[in-house]
Amino acid sequence: MPRSQKKTPELTLDRTVVLLRRAMEIPGLGLDLGLLLVDYYIARNKTARQSHTKTWLERHEGVKILRL
Repeated sequence: MPRSQKKTPELTLDRTVVLLRRAMEIPGLGLDLGLLLVDYYIARNKTARQSHTKTWLERHEGVKILRL
């Protein structure tokens, strides 16, 4: 499969495992709250990725980006 068609999951396997372990430590955590936590972390990671990309592009103005 070409790289351009690959999709990176918003929540990777290792992040899912860490999140599930932490969630199981919280007494009384229900499915609804667990799903809210997942949505929160997905949104947080998206914001961080956008911020990182913006900052990187600002610091590297003369760099040409080649798509592989």
